[in-house]
Amino acid sequence: MVDATLRRRGWLVSATCLALWAASTLSFAWYVFVAGLSAEQRRLLEQFAHRPLETTIEPLVVLLVSTIALGVLTGLSLVYYGYAQWRHARHRRLALECEPEAERQ
Repeated sequence: MVDATLRRRGWLVSATCLALWAASTLSFAWYVFVAGLSAEQRRLLEQFAHRPLETTIEPLVVLLVSTIALGVLTGLSLVYYGYAQWRHARHRRLALECEPEAERQ
């Protein structure tokens, strides 16, 4: 795969992860703050810390877990994208420094 294609795909993955994370966060915030939580949902969220596997079927808990997972994935993809950009710039700088003086002028 060409380096530019890899960087473009890295940008696309990072942007997609960021958009999904933002949508998930907004959805969770709307569900919690605007729609409000029922007493059963509050109880399930309190139980989540103690018994996470038993509460994973509740949609609100699934949304919370997916929001956290997408946030982590977004962070990792942005770090990788930044690393790929840095690596490309470094290789380009080294290539330009190794270029003979006669060819540059």
